[in-house]
Amino acid sequence: MNTVKDRIVRYAKALNIMAIIARVFVIVGMVVTVLQMIATFSLNTPFMADFYDGGIEQIESILGRSALFQVLHDIADLSAMDPVYQKAIELFITLLSLLVLLLYIIFFQKLIGHIIKAQQPFSHESARRMTSGSWWLLLPVLINPVLGLALFMIMRFFAVIFEYGAYLQDQADETSRIQEEVIVSLAEITENKSEQTGQHIRRVSEYSRILARQLGYSPEAARNLRLASTMHDLGKLMIPSEILDKPGKLTDEEFAVIKKHPVYGEHLLHNVEGETMALARLVALEHHERYDGKGYPEGKQGEAISLDGRIVAVADVYDALTSRRSYKTAWDPKDAYDEIVKGSGTQFDARVVDAFKTAYDEIDATRRKYADDKPAA
Repeated sequence: MNTVKDRIVRYAKALNIMAIIARVFVIVGMVVTVLQMIATFSLNTPFMADFYDGGIEQIESILGRSALFQVLHDIADLSAMDPVYQKAIELFITLLSLLVLLLYIIFFQKLIGHIIKAQQPFSHESARRMTSGSWWLLLPVLINPVLGLALFMIMRFFAVIFEYGAYLQDQADETSRIQEEVIVSLAEITENKSEQTGQHIRRVSEYSRILARQLGYSPEAARNLRLASTMHDLGKLMIPSEILDKPGKLTDEEFAVIKKHPVYGEHLLHNVEGETMALARLVALEHHERYDGKGYPEGKQGEAISLDGRIVAVADVYDALTSRRSYKTAWDPKDAYDEIVKGSGTQFDARVVDAFKTAYDEIDATRRKYADDKPAA
């Protein structure tokens, strides 16, 4: 759905440029028509006569003779009228036709502007505007009945499509809301599994969002990573508490058990559908991989690790260093910062570390905001 939405917004921007060009041409045509109306009363001037003859032929070749002109011609027998007045009436109707076309283009631009601004094409508001605006498309019937009715039916057809798209978007939003609630619940369960993690999950998710935005993620993509990263330690639900909360250094055997939690997390999420869940599954599996290939569980190296996994790896280690655990005291934030920078190109992706350095003030403010001695927001 997001891909379709993005594509429609891109198309809307392209159509808006085309509408601007068309609007300029129509306005120029209206100016030319007004000048030609003035010229009809100065036909004794050769220049004005040539100006009229050439201009009216070009406009008629584009628009064709309007239905309104033909009706008036049949009723009033314009052929018997003075040629000057006949031409003036014809030009007036041409001007009216151009004005109708200009109003249609303006309406079209407003509709496109709404889609671009909202970044949400499939909305009930867009469908409502199309439905109400379709009545204005009956005005081109004055120019060409077939064209006017065709435009009316096409706009009504698109209004139905966008209304259905809005319904599907509502369903997708509801699914996303339920998925987000499930994610938050799982994250809370994971956090409560250990008595020493505090607000670790909240901080890592916020750090990940900040880094993602710094690296050029869209707000929606950064938000998805923030949600997905809350489950990076989901696999720790499968780790015995006596190992997870053991004071002091772990034995090699105990550390081997701890190192299984990325795989456990991936397995727990393996059959769960949804874009965010798929991202959570990837992050859970990769957040302990190292850029130099010395991480776990799969020993992935460099670009083989997803960018999402590389982002969460930096966020997770920084928070682990600056947080108190039963087996260590919290590092000074400056020392933790230096440790992250030191790991650039080896433990961590250098690009992510550069983003960390650039956004560090915001990251540090987030660390203080969600400190373990403060209640969760």
